[in-house]
Amino acid sequence: MRKTKINSGNVYACHHGPYAGQLFAFVCRDKKEQTYNFLRMPDMKTTKIPQKDFDEGLDKDIIKFVEKVPKYVNKVITAQYKKNENTNN
Repeated sequence: MRKTKINSGNVYACHHGPYAGQLFAFVCRDKKEQTYNFLRMPDMKTTKIPQKDFDEGLDKDIIKFVEKVPKYVNKVITAQYKKNENTNN
């Protein structure tokens, strides 16, 4: 099992399952709940994925790294994530 550093601004594509074709922009990690928190696009919804499940998805190529977005794009992603969290999607 590889250990990949997941940073804010990283975008991942889901290649299989119910989220196939969607992009996941990493926003933050919740250490208490042990989840990775994403803004899912194009739906613009917040999504929390258990760290173990996400890491397994990377290992099995269900989820693949796409790119690290520029800082100004990441600010927009983070703002949308926070807005969603404050309005419960």
